[in-house]
Amino acid sequence: MNQPSRDLPRWAVWGGLLLIFFGAMAPTLSWLEFSGGMENLNIATALELRRDHHSVLPVNGNAADSWLIPTLEGESRVKKPPLTAWITAAAIRPSTVEAMSNPDPKVRRAAADWLAFEVRWPSLLAACLMLIATYELGRVIADPATGLVAALIGGTTLMFFRFGQSAMIDVHLGLWVTVANVFLAHAVLKNRRWMGCVGAGAALGLAFMVKGPVGWVQSLTPMLVYVLIRIWKPSETSLQRESRVAWIAPIAIGLLVMLAVALPWFMFIMRTVPGGLKTWLGEATSERGEKPSSFYEYTFLLPYLLPWAVAFIGGVINARRGMILAVLFALLPLLILSFYKDRKERYMYPMTGAAAVVAAGGMMALARKREPWNALDRAAVAQHWALLVVLGVVVPAVAATNWTSWLQTTTGEPWLGRARGAGLTIAMGLVIAAGMLMRRHWLAAIVGTTVIITLVMHAALIPGYAKTEQGESPMRPLAEAIWKAYPDAQMFNAHPKGKRASVDLSIYLNRITDWVSMEELASMQPASRPKVVVMLQDAKDTAAPTPPTGWKYVTKVPRDKDFWWAFALEPLR
Repeated sequence: MNQPSRDLPRWAVWGGLLLIFFGAMAPTLSWLEFSGGMENLNIATALELRRDHHSVLPVNGNAADSWLIPTLEGESRVKKPPLTAWITAAAIRPSTVEAMSNPDPKVRRAAADWLAFEVRWPSLLAACLMLIATYELGRVIADPATGLVAALIGGTTLMFFRFGQSAMIDVHLGLWVTVANVFLAHAVLKNRRWMGCVGAGAALGLAFMVKGPVGWVQSLTPMLVYVLIRIWKPSETSLQRESRVAWIAPIAIGLLVMLAVALPWFMFIMRTVPGGLKTWLGEATSERGEKPSSFYEYTFLLPYLLPWAVAFIGGVINARRGMILAVLFALLPLLILSFYKDRKERYMYPMTGAAAVVAAGGMMALARKREPWNALDRAAVAQHWALLVVLGVVVPAVAATNWTSWLQTTTGEPWLGRARGAGLTIAMGLVIAAGMLMRRHWLAAIVGTTVIITLVMHAALIPGYAKTEQGESPMRPLAEAIWKAYPDAQMFNAHPKGKRASVDLSIYLNRITDWVSMEELASMQPASRPKVVVMLQDAKDTAAPTPPTGWKYVTKVPRDKDFWWAFALEPLR
């Protein structure tokens, strides 16, 4: 229905996607504090690499002081592969690290804002490059128009806005999994064996360096199932006709490339870090004391695909030929990961690209439908416009009032001022009305309007969200109190139950917080530097934590339903 006469050049699509999504979201990266748990772990590790490790490679045989062995709170962090930490650390400027320890609180706050931008822009870039890979995946599975729609769908999902700008591992994993999917699709669907196998091997090797073998599950397993389906299905005989021998060499070289990228660091860790392999394996197999998630956790993929959830369902229903591969890329990994004990929403992110291709398939099937639309077709389009009305008109209107606590700051203020809320409501209403009037070009209108509404509302709502409990770092006030009372303090964390302080404390203090036992804490003596220890008062504990004799109270701050207390041991006079 009103398809373009010719396709846009690749360079124009790639550049346009970067310009639209990176350009719109990059200015917002510094608006949120370091409040996310997994993001904070990566940022603290990267900051420690930049601040405390003096070389990228070992010098005079000293590997412990190089970037090859990342540390977190002074301890080797080999639970996760280091690629994301390396990339994040490389983006941090030395001047920012220095300013994070400036005595002037205004300088420190400005440095923290710069740090937020520096550690997050590589992840946002990875997310935008994933959209380019999504375009290529849609292009090879279907056609360039489907690829373009898929990329724009992927960049306007709740999933993309929720995770795409966070400095966390899964964002980088999403890039390499999607790139691997593109190469595998070329190999099987277009018979480009060498390019597909070698390219997928390199991408999967990088995925392994991001998060271990889970990337292989998310990419290789769906492809293997798809190949088996094609071999088994009588109507699809291309793979049966092809010589199996022709695939042996490309697959072998692809596997060698994958292993060449993936294994050297792990072999190095096995030789240099005592118990390194056991630690890494334990991360994937042992219980970590986390609250178990529901078996149906990954059914939340549909809400995270809003406002394109119905289009995704339509794409699954209409999937034929190569589009079946996209469905497998999107859904089979989630089915497999459902049997793993640790299920998190962020684990769905790497499937965003494939899911966007499926949703684009649903939209294109509707656009290219020759017979008149039925009631379900019209309802599918109508619900999408209704969602845009809610997001672009209702949400800013409500966010400018005190009607609901969901859109209020910690001080009870609305996320938006009245004038700004009214202006957004009118402006977004006009954009939606203009899109609805473009009936002849409804597909371009619905996609373009969605891009405008989602990007504008994302930027408009972040400042309000940043002032909520979820957007603020609860440990930052504790860090500022310690800066004020004991700016050069040596930091410790102690608790009888082994509870460790959230690493946003170490980020804002710009120093490590050593873990010590209560016995070690009691044996400490005054030194030239003051010592500060933080201790947790669990929500279940009615009594405040008791430090050893000689330690004096500094302050306490709430975190969720708990409290963190700080006590100081004065220096020698």
